[in-house]
Amino acid sequence: MARMPSRLRARLGAARRRLFGPRPPAIVRAVRAASITYLEEAALVDLFDAVARADRRGEPGVFIEVGCALGGSALVMAAARAGGRELQAYDVFGMPPGATAGDGPDVHARAAIIAAGRSEGIGGNLYYGYVDGLLERVIETFRSHGFDPARQNIHFVKGLVQDTLHDPGAVAVAHIDCDRYASVKVCLERIAPRLTRHGVMIIDDYDSKSGCRRAVDEYLAQHGADYRLVRRARVHLTRRI
Repeated sequence: MARMPSRLRARLGAARRRLFGPRPPAIVRAVRAASITYLEEAALVDLFDAVARADRRGEPGVFIEVGCALGGSALVMAAARAGGRELQAYDVFGMPPGATAGDGPDVHARAAIIAAGRSEGIGGNLYYGYVDGLLERVIETFRSHGFDPARQNIHFVKGLVQDTLHDPGAVAVAHIDCDRYASVKVCLERIAPRLTRHGVMIIDDYDSKSGCRRAVDEYLAQHGADYRLVRRARVHLTRRI
C-alpha cells in the first residue's frame, strides 16, 4: 500500500486538531484505560500542563498530591516532569476518613456508603478504600508504567494529612484531591503559604464536594488579598502578583 504523502498527513493532522483538539499525552490515555483515576481527560490534561509549565518556567519547589487513591493522577504528575524534581503523594492508602461537621449532607451520605462497604470502584472494580495493601499496589502500578519511585524521587506518605503534612518547603504545583473539609482546610493552611511566585494549587473537588468548597471559601475570606481562583478544568488557587 502506498504511503500517504507527508504534506497530506500534516493537513489531516491539523484538521483533526481543529475538530477534536490536541491528542492528550500518552500517560493520560494510559491511566484512564487502566481505570486508576476518577478524573476525566480534561482534568488530567490540565494537571499535566500545570506540572510541565512549572518545569518549563524553572519554577522552584516540589510537586505535591494529596489524595493519591489508586495513583492515576500522581502518575500523570510524575510523567509531566521534565527532570527528577521531587513528587510527594499523600494518602491514608486505605479507608478514607469520615465526614465531619464542616462537611455537608452530600459528603456525609457518601461517607456512609463507603463505611457500609457499598461503594463501587472505577469501572465496576473493587473500591480502592477496600483494597488490602493499597500503597504496595500503587507502587507496583508506578513501576508497571515505567516509574520506579525509589529511583525517581517519588515519595509516598501514608497517614492522615493532618498528621503527615507539616512544612513541605517551597511548592510549585499541588493537586488537592482529598474531598473532606478538614483535610482540604489543612492543605490550604500548610501549602498555600508555601506556593512559589507562579505556584498553583489545583483544587479537584471545589465544584462537587460541599466540605471542600467551604474550606476554600473560608480560606479566601481571610486571605483573599493574597490569592485568587482561576477556573480551568478544575479550580486553580494562585498567588496575586
